[in-house]
Formats: sequence, structure tokens, C-alpha cells
Amino acid sequence: MFPIVEFCVSNLASGTHPVLEALEKDPGLEVVEYGCLGFCTTCAENDYALVDGEVITGADSDDLLANIYAFLEEEGMI
Repeated sequence: MFPIVEFCVSNLASGTHPVLEALEKDPGLEVVEYGCLGFCTTCAENDYALVDGEVITGADSDDLLANIYAFLEEEGMI
């Protein structure tokens, strides 16, 4: 079973779409896009994604991508 990375469509529109595209190229991940993930305050304030249910944030899309991979490594998922 692959780790699941979930994105909110509103956050994608705010600049995280390159992160989704980069992660979709990783065959060891399942990447999903939803209309809303219910973390509206986080969504309004940060670039973010859910990784296996955990909120991961970043200052920008590059930081978010790095933080997602750091979380996956820390949790032994990759």
C-alpha cells in the first residue's frame, strides 16, 4: 500500500499545483485531489497537503515538496 498525499483544489489554485505534478511522477505515492479537505484556515495561510492524514505545510511549493518527502522518510514510508 502506497502513502496517500491529498490536496485541496483551493490550495492547488493558490500555488501548490507544481507539488501535485511532481508527486504524481513518483510511482510509490498515491496522489489525490479533493474539492475541500476541511482545513480551511490552514489552506488560507499555507501551502499544505495531507500525507496519510497528517497535515504537512510549507512556506512555498518547494518547501512543501521537501517537507512532504522529509515526513515520508521520517515515518519510514519511503
